Amino acid sequence: MTQKIPLIVDLDHTLINTDLLYESSIGVLKQQPWLILIYPFWFFKGKGYLKSQLVKRFEIDVTKLPYLQPTIDYIHERKKQGCEIILATASHKDYAFSVAKHTQLFDDVMASNANFNLSSHNKADKLIERFGKKGFDYMGDHMRDMPVWEASNVSILVNVTDKIIKHTAHLNTLLISKKD
Repeated sequence: MTQKIPLIVDLDHTLINTDLLYESSIGVLKQQPWLILIYPFWFFKGKGYLKSQLVKRFEIDVTKLPYLQPTIDYIHERKKQGCEIILATASHKDYAFSVAKHTQLFDDVMASNANFNLSSHNKADKLIERFGKKGFDYMGDHMRDMPVWEASNVSILVNVTDKIIKHTAHLNTLLISKKD
């Protein structure tokens, strides 16, 4: 029996039609607007640190997030084929694990923490380390996903612009959905 290629799924604008850094920032500032003065200091310590400060102060209701049905449908297809499904996101691990628990779609979660932001080249490096180059398929939505798509077997495009479609034309791509 041949090994099934794992499906790696991004969270922001791929599984959900929003960004959890944005959502948590708005949530924190609605509760404590004065914290805007501290944001630059948190950000200076790194994006992972900023996200860890926000997650301490704001709980996202994952049941109310705008999930993208085409992404969920594709994940179900791959699950039926027996593929391992992994959520790999730059969002904070606490939010990522909450989404994974709620959706019941993922076999594992890879996410950012206070010391490490799992985005772009960092995400590509971690996935190559774990699965090897071309050893995984990746669902993403943004130009910052380019290093991950370039390392993946199939670049699965979700909620993307024509610009991204053009920039990934040299890759083995599958288009799931375009941005309105």
